[in-house]
Amino acid sequence: MAEAYVYDTVRTPRGKGKKDGSLHEVPAVRLAARTLEALRDRNGLNTGTVDDIIFGCVDRAG
Repeated sequence: MAEAYVYDTVRTPRGKGKKDGSLHEVPAVRLAARTLEALRDRNGLNTGTVDDIIFGCVDRAG
């Protein structure tokens, strides 16, 4: 069995989905990208050594 490591967890802000909320124009894909970048940066990860990432999204992406 392969070894697995959990380096960190993080979540993005979540609002009530108001059409005029501060994040209403930010697509879920962009929030996801920023989240992954933050995890990489604050843990000094070499992304070339990462095989898999488990990522969840409560809203539709795209």
